[in-house]
Amino acid sequence: MLQKEEYNQLPRPTFRWMKVNHLELATLPSVATTHVEVPERHTEEVQVDFYKENRIPSFSDFEGANPRVMELALHQHNTGCQVTIGAQKKGSVWLHYTVDDKSPQIHGQLYVKAGAHSELNVFITFDGDAEDGEVNLFQYIEAAVGAKVKVSKLQLHGDRVRHIDHRLAKPEQQAYVEFDSVDLGGKEVLVYYKGDLAKDEGECNIYSTYIGAGKQLFDFSYVVPTAGVKTKTDILNTGALMETAKKYFRGTIDFLRGGKKAFGSESDVCLLLSPTVHSISIPLLLCKEDDVVGNHASSAGQIDKDMLFYLMSRGFDEAGAQLILVESNVRPIIDKLGDAEMEEKALQSVRDKMQICYKKGELNA
Repeated sequence: MLQKEEYNQLPRPTFRWMKVNHLELATLPSVATTHVEVPERHTEEVQVDFYKENRIPSFSDFEGANPRVMELALHQHNTGCQVTIGAQKKGSVWLHYTVDDKSPQIHGQLYVKAGAHSELNVFITFDGDAEDGEVNLFQYIEAAVGAKVKVSKLQLHGDRVRHIDHRLAKPEQQAYVEFDSVDLGGKEVLVYYKGDLAKDEGECNIYSTYIGAGKQLFDFSYVVPTAGVKTKTDILNTGALMETAKKYFRGTIDFLRGGKKAFGSESDVCLLLSPTVHSISIPLLLCKEDDVVGNHASSAGQIDKDMLFYLMSRGFDEAGAQLILVESNVRPIIDKLGDAEMEEKALQSVRDKMQICYKKGELNA
């Protein structure tokens, strides 16, 4: 019997019978993998250093998506990368993680250090496939005073890979951290994000999109405690599901005492393109401070029939009309990636998945 583990625990559990407090998955068998080479390129202002020893400190209040796999990323990783940019510098780095039969399981660290008033763009692409494939990456972002860090992610794994993405961002005063993510591949995709807004006027934004097909499973868990004054948080999760795909969204903005004039917004939007998909959304606001503004919203539904009819009356066939409506939902996030090659790959993957499902007759009429 396979052992099962709990992932992406909800910070404030609700009734157990609702089965939304966590995700339960079978433990993958461990596959021996040697050191993984990660192709990269960067602008001259950025320093990239690959390492084998652990450089990321342990945090008692951060266990990522799951304590066991988090421990693997910290102390049994087979790739480590530190990206550093100095004060008042501006630069970019591109990283490429590939799963294959030689390296079926990647346990890694990505340590990003941005100096005061710097601007750094980190572009990450994940692809490849392997039996019992797994990517388990811990991204730790340190943004000094006034720094701006943007991480753009495109994930295109095959259908045998479990993708686990732990993220911890610690922006200093007036620092800005943004994650733009497009998750299209993988068998199971788990994202756990914590943005620690402990300093005044810090900002953490998360923009993510996905297209689920077949038996794909997506589980997004975002936690942002806001203790600093005049902090800002913006969370947008949007995508579409087909066939028997599943999606869970757990978004928590926690307004802590003392974090006056904080602003937080979270929204989850899901298009249900087949009658057998499954979407669960829990946009949660916690509040111990009265001088704050918090918004949360969630919506899930089929494509608007009137909009579909309008497009078809203008000469598009049903498949083309559906693609236009799905693209209008996910395109704003894809366009945020900021790299033309990544954006084109993402759009092509969306179109391919839609076309395959349409030919199989899996989409709503």
